[in-house]
Amino acid sequence: MNERESEILEKYPFRVERMSRVRGAFLCETEDGLRLLRETDSTEKRLQWENQILLQFPQNHRIRVETYVENVDGAIRTESSDRRAYCVKRWPEGRECESGSREDILLGTETLGLLHRGLGGIGRQLESPVNIRDWREELERHNRELVRIRSYVRRQRHKSELELQILADFPYYYEQAERAAVLTGEADPEISLCHGEYTYHHLLFRGRSTAVVDFSHMGWGVPLSDLYLYLRKNMEKQNWRFPLGKEMLEIYERLCPMGEDGRRYLYARLTYPEKFWKQVNSYYNRRKSWIPVRNLEKLRTLEVQKEKKEQFLAQLAAFWGIS
Repeated sequence: MNERESEILEKYPFRVERMSRVRGAFLCETEDGLRLLRETDSTEKRLQWENQILLQFPQNHRIRVETYVENVDGAIRTESSDRRAYCVKRWPEGRECESGSREDILLGTETLGLLHRGLGGIGRQLESPVNIRDWREELERHNRELVRIRSYVRRQRHKSELELQILADFPYYYEQAERAAVLTGEADPEISLCHGEYTYHHLLFRGRSTAVVDFSHMGWGVPLSDLYLYLRKNMEKQNWRFPLGKEMLEIYERLCPMGEDGRRYLYARLTYPEKFWKQVNSYYNRRKSWIPVRNLEKLRTLEVQKEKKEQFLAQLAAFWGIS
């Protein structure tokens, strides 16, 4: 622990017995339990809003959420003398979800359903500093960006291997993007509070009890966007195995029925070639002569998984009756 962290922790009403580094933060063992010290770029208003939501969340033996610790001045956001901002969270004990474990994946899906039920019971009486995310607008913007990037690549006189790969892949993925835009226009899913970044990194397991952490992206939006991200990440790692994906969807629907609009929305999100957009957008934003090999490798991985994903989407469309 360096001088800055010591300075910050002096402003909190607990004594640190032991401290260790964990993924961009410090985990502190205290007489009151685990505490996590992390830098933050959020405002005090945003942190207070998050905390009010999390304190209202119905804590039980099945699912727990983190909450913030106020400093001796009654604030959540604490600045060091060099004006770097930190926050401290009450941190639940548990091991991180294993992305290769079927049992963990399914428990994480059940946890998401319980999380959405809990967040859905919290009303809008608290003024939110975060606007509702409109994925339709985001999709349209991404599609415009794809067209702009293709035009940029075409203008390059001496094309790199990555640029040639982008042009070769573009027709297929842009057709998917347009298909997703049509499907999204046909869906009107429910709006509620969302976690905003629900992945296995944010799940801690202790027996059958699960804790969900890192609500820094929480806001009003389509809760199924959380399910989309969690499902897509796991399917990419599991090579788009439909039986596992189907089981995940059935577990979630037992807790939070999607309805026809929700299913169409989720299908549209899965159809959209987000990983392709992400890689070509990363390339475009660099616009440098040196291009990371990793971008090309990720595009080639998409190519390898393309057939499996097509099969998954076809099976899902048949299962849900989406045409």
